Amino acid sequence: MLTAHQVRNKQRAAVRRREDDVEEDEITSGELNLVPYLDIVTNLMLFLLASVTAIIILGQLNTTLPDKAPQGSAANPQQDPNDQPLKLVVSVAKDKIVVWSVSGLEGTLANPKAVIPRAGQNGAKCDGAYMCESGACDAGTQQCKASNDPIVPVYDYRALNKVLYDIAKARYTGKPRKPDTYQAILMADGSIPYGTIVSLMSAMRCKMPDVGKEAGPCYLPNADATLKKATNPVDDKNWVYDTDRANYDPEKMSLFHDIIFSTGFE
Repeated sequence: MLTAHQVRNKQRAAVRRREDDVEEDEITSGELNLVPYLDIVTNLMLFLLASVTAIIILGQLNTTLPDKAPQGSAANPQQDPNDQPLKLVVSVAKDKIVVWSVSGLEGTLANPKAVIPRAGQNGAKCDGAYMCESGACDAGTQQCKASNDPIVPVYDYRALNKVLYDIAKARYTGKPRKPDTYQAILMADGSIPYGTIVSLMSAMRCKMPDVGKEAGPCYLPNADATLKKATNPVDDKNWVYDTDRANYDPEKMSLFHDIIFSTGFE
């Protein structure tokens, strides 16, 4: 009667003999077992594909400041400036935001509409962590405070929002606003993190509330056929409106929600 230990020893010996036989067959026949090598190649291919995909996704946000505008981009003098796209640009560098327009109707790159510096240092006023370089906002004092998180670039989002609000209010209030005037270009330095990009986009889309106050509804333009046939061009339930009939109100309607990412102009 064999013990369990003896049975295991016999099994190991049988496996070793089988491996020796396989190796001897490979040597005598001149053929190699390619299965392990194919497994390695397959894993490497999957890793490379995943790496390439990640690079492409991140590359969409690695934008840089433009050095020149396209030819023929100036505003059309024969058309009402308030009826043509501003081609508004929000250029984000490491230390500042520059607001200008390709059309020249709201400043140029050489003479911008506004220059907004970085913000969010410890002690600055805040109503959320997004306003603080440290990523920490004291709810009691409503001030940015130190943390162990790495410092990230933060800008005065409300100052940016105020500039865009003033532009929309001055040009479009009290009359239907053309759909293509909602478009704006966002150019960001490649080192700007995704979280900061999200905050910038939020500041461009709708009017921001004062610090400590809740945001109200932000209505978006809509070309739905049902809305166009409705008696009221403003749908208060779904927060949308018909741009062809509703008079624009920057207090509750979108500022520049149609945001385009760009790497510059040629």
